[in-house]
Amino acid sequence: MVPELATQRHVIAGRLIDERLALILYDVLLLRHWRGEAKRDRQAPGADSHWGDATLDATLLVLKPEIERISGCGLLPTYAYARLYFHGDDLPRHRDRAACQIAATIHLGSSGGPAPPIWFAPDVAITQRPGDAVVYLGDRIDHWREPFGGDSFGQLFLNYVFSDGERRDLIHDGRRGAFPPSLSPVPHAARLPDGVP
Repeated sequence: MVPELATQRHVIAGRLIDERLALILYDVLLLRHWRGEAKRDRQAPGADSHWGDATLDATLLVLKPEIERISGCGLLPTYAYARLYFHGDDLPRHRDRAACQIAATIHLGSSGGPAPPIWFAPDVAITQRPGDAVVYLGDRIDHWREPFGGDSFGQLFLNYVFSDGERRDLIHDGRRGAFPPSLSPVPHAARLPDGVP
């Protein structure tokens, strides 16, 4: 693990993805909202949530080498998640679940005002532009966002576990058959339970 991530538990990764790609993904979330394709979760119940689809999963896989470079860790993909927040929505202070040893939050875009910064314990606020990311130890540092004052903003979350760690059985977040082996090869060093692709 790179020293900055080990000590601060987060690393800023400006322009992780091209701004145009970020805005395309933001428009995807807006289209899904318009078409009624969103889900809801308990953590941010007013926001649209998205997970388990090919667009997000492809992003999870394609960006894995870059997240490995930034973190200095070999990683296995678990899941991708996106949210479209609306006026007044916030993200309560929390730590992520076990499948999020290394997480990245990527800002996709906003309308009606800038997205609120993401906060990390004890009191670090990081403002993002479209395409900017923060890579962090999701299950080891508190993080949150304050209420949004604009119309909407989109965030993409990419989650991984250490390829040589005790949680490597969480690869693909238990979604057997969701990823063909050709798109998500498992290193030979990782000994996975029977039935995990």
